[in-house]
Amino acid sequence: MFFFIAGNTKKLVGQETIKINKNGFLVNAEVKIFKNYITLFFIPLIPLGKKYSIYIPHTDEYYETNYFSKMPDHYLEICKEIGRKY
Repeated sequence: MFFFIAGNTKKLVGQETIKINKNGFLVNAEVKIFKNYITLFFIPLIPLGKKYSIYIPHTDEYYETNYFSKMPDHYLEICKEIGRKY
């Protein structure tokens, strides 16, 4: 009998604070870049891609890319540009 512990894991690979234009003002935004992995026995084996999140404290907005929420396109382009470093 074999017993395998497998799953999907999200690891933080980078985080930056940037200035973005929001309603004519330059405000801070916190961008986080995550990598998804298929894990076996808690060891990341197969990378599945990147996911992004952005938080704008000035307006208390939070967006992330996952199965159930959608990030606006202009924020997604900002996150992808930063994600190229990681």
